[in-house]
Amino acid sequence: MEKYVRLQKIGEGSFGKAVLVKSTEDGRQYVIEINISRMSSKEREESRREVAVLCNMKHPNIVQYRESFEESGSLYTVMDYCEGGDLLQRISAQKGVFFHEEQ
Repeated sequence: MEKYVRLQKIGEGSFGKAVLVKSTEDGRQYVIEINISRMSSKEREESRREVAVLCNMKHPNIVQYRESFEESGSLYTVMDYCEGGDLLQRISAQKGVFFHEEQ
């Protein structure tokens, strides 16, 4: 985690949390998902497989994976930060109005 400065927690789930960070290398903001140590060994292995899938996904409509690492019993996954929020927030903001096809 020495490459990142924590800015704020932006979400939390059953197994961890999402934290907005700033890279000390390039100054950009990223989101780090932290899967904490309450996971069973099976769940940890599933998380590692999920990271392996993420690192191979390259598409303009998928949030870009940057890196992952394990430290102090936690699995950290670094992804690009989407400033405008997530897809659910965008859909909710439309209030029933469909997106234009270009969007």
